[in-house]
Amino acid sequence: MKPSFEKTQLENILDHSPDIIFTMSPDGTIKYVNRTFSEVLGYSPEEIIGRSVLDLLDTKEAFDSCMKILKEKHFCPDQEVFFKTKKGNRIRVIKKVKGIQDKDGKIKEIVVNARDLAYLDILKEKLEDYAEHLEFLIEDRTKELRKIKTFLEDVISSMPDMLVVIDNNDEIVLLNKAASKMSKNNGDFLNKIFIYTQGKEISLKDFIKRFDKEKIFKTFNCFYKKNSEKIPMFIVISPLTHEKKPTGFIFILKDISELKIKEEKLTLYKTIFENTLDAIGIIDREGKYVDQNRSNEELLGYSIDEIKGRHFSEILRIKNPEDVWKRLKKEGRLRFVATITNRKGEERYLDIVALSVKDETGEDRYYVGIKRDITDLIKREKQLEELNRQLKKRLYTDPLTNLPNRLKLLEDLKNVGSPKLAILNIDDFKEINDFYGYKVGDFVLKTIGNRLKDLLSEKNLQVYKLSGDEFAVLSIRYMQSSEFEKIIYNAIYSIQENPVVYGDYEIHLSFTAGIALENHNIINKADMALKYAKENKKPVVSYSEKLQMKELYETNILITKKIKEALKNEKVTVYYQPIFDNKTGKAEKYESLVRIVDIDGSIILPAEFLEISKKARLYPEIAKKVIQKAFSDFKDLPYQFSINLSVKDIENREITDLIFEYLNRPEYKGRVIFEILESEGMENYDEVSGFIKEVKNLGGMISLDDFGAGYSNFEYILKLDVDYIKIDSSLIKNIHTDIYSQIIVETIVGFAQKLGIRTIAEFVHNEDVFDMVKNLGIDYSQGFYLGKPQPFDKLFN
Repeated sequence: MKPSFEKTQLENILDHSPDIIFTMSPDGTIKYVNRTFSEVLGYSPEEIIGRSVLDLLDTKEAFDSCMKILKEKHFCPDQEVFFKTKKGNRIRVIKKVKGIQDKDGKIKEIVVNARDLAYLDILKEKLEDYAEHLEFLIEDRTKELRKIKTFLEDVISSMPDMLVVIDNNDEIVLLNKAASKMSKNNGDFLNKIFIYTQGKEISLKDFIKRFDKEKIFKTFNCFYKKNSEKIPMFIVISPLTHEKKPTGFIFILKDISELKIKEEKLTLYKTIFENTLDAIGIIDREGKYVDQNRSNEELLGYSIDEIKGRHFSEILRIKNPEDVWKRLKKEGRLRFVATITNRKGEERYLDIVALSVKDETGEDRYYVGIKRDITDLIKREKQLEELNRQLKKRLYTDPLTNLPNRLKLLEDLKNVGSPKLAILNIDDFKEINDFYGYKVGDFVLKTIGNRLKDLLSEKNLQVYKLSGDEFAVLSIRYMQSSEFEKIIYNAIYSIQENPVVYGDYEIHLSFTAGIALENHNIINKADMALKYAKENKKPVVSYSEKLQMKELYETNILITKKIKEALKNEKVTVYYQPIFDNKTGKAEKYESLVRIVDIDGSIILPAEFLEISKKARLYPEIAKKVIQKAFSDFKDLPYQFSINLSVKDIENREITDLIFEYLNRPEYKGRVIFEILESEGMENYDEVSGFIKEVKNLGGMISLDDFGAGYSNFEYILKLDVDYIKIDSSLIKNIHTDIYSQIIVETIVGFAQKLGIRTIAEFVHNEDVFDMVKNLGIDYSQGFYLGKPQPFDKLFN
């Protein structure tokens, strides 16, 4: 039977349907079948079209009941029936039947759609198998999800940052461990969190009401208010949504207190870096500049943009940059002084510290150069060297004869291994001054000095002019004692045989000499020999032990006994001499001077007992008595007071501990000055420097005493950080008449003023000296002309 309509695209679709589809007329004649029909029932279209549908059915009742329903509803619902295949097999199907009406509403064609229930059974089995497999997968996946959930819960719980989730009603639905701890300790802590925004502080709850819920997340600086304390924090706010509807918020809060501290430190370091007077440049591991501070720019004359990426040797023009670079890489830290030329072509001296900055692996990442411009210091040191040279020459030279003086003799003795010394004295020289006058006397001294120099300088002998009418001769190379003595005899004889001629005067001279031929205490021994020669009317005497006088031993024993009795009976006392301000004329300070009260009430001066006390090892007890007495006497007085200390005092732990104990008391702060003897030298410099630093830390002050008495080194003043310089009496006592003393003192004062150090003149013994001291700009004066040392009870009467 030919189909009633042409095959269309719809038919092509029907052909590929998995269901059995066919059409029939109202009387049951089959008109169309799809491919599935043929494949399932075994009939080709040619075999089945035109036949009755009853050929496919077991009974006619199923057809009749369906047709009845179609007439009423034009649609027959699902119905289970059996179709017979071409081979006679029965298959169970479920069918749907639809009637197609004409324009008059009558059914003109019927469409049947049937599905093979055997396929559904297979599908059911497969679905059941799939469901079982799916159940297994779901269970397995659930376990994995539980593990992930547990892991995430552990991660969230162990987060150092606080995690909080709230719903749309601002109710907390999740807190991690850190947040729970905060909430437990501080109640509703969300009400205590305030966000910085637009220059204002807004509570978190108020802020989230206006937060744009469309945003994924946003970060803010905030703080947590704990009582009166504000703890800086950082917050991340993110809205939660479900099916594009907002459901709440998630917050992550981080305590950034330590970060703030580090940030403040970083800011501090940056400020220091930018503003420190030291020039700092930073280079990478290739030696190229990456940064510098303002001082570095000012020093070298290049901005950071000009030097960035350039090798340091192009900018920092130092000698042997390759050697410096190699050493820095090898050692990691260098300190050296370099001469550089800056952009302006100026030569500068730099004290440079270069060091490496390592990365996390321990490898060098950057190198930092810290440069201090010491050009002025170097120039000042050169000036100081010249000043020291001039001062040394003046201090070591007798201004009348231009010969080295007693101080130079003391220095030279330190460097001679086996010295021989002679001290020559012009006999009755006072009579020459009295008879011919001082002018002639000075001429005689200069002439004798020149003659001695001419006679002895080529024989490895050095001639010195001592005080008054004395000269000294020192062997500066080894020679036999007999040879030295013979030379001295010949020199004296030569001078005595040739009178000094001054105008029409012939002045005949005679000499007495004392010779010492061993190193220990050689000057005293030569003096002793000279004294013995004078007393015994002998021209030359060489020192021997036989010359030791019995009286000297007896005197030492007697003085030692007096010292012990004074210590035992509290007879070690302190006198105080006022120190006057040269501008105001008022006594502002008092120097503590030790005295011993003898049994008969007389006063023994330090010159008589101090050296003996050191040899008898009683000196430390005397020093402690002076310190205790001075601190006690001036405890409640509005004056400064000074105490003399030797280097040996500073090296004595008991004495320094006693000093520090007093200085720790507030009533003495800014009132105590310690006078350290410059003339003793500073062999133990580190200990002296440490003592001075501690004294100044406790509010005490330091004075360099007897400055100018020995080889005065200006470097001491710089190194020891002194507050006062006390100029020695040898430079002050004749300053009104001695031009050389004036020049030296003027140099000392000028140097001290530049450093802000105050000066004190001692031994101001008359009005002329006092006037000269003031004219030279010395700050303070001390001496018998202004005030003698007195016991404390008479000091302010």
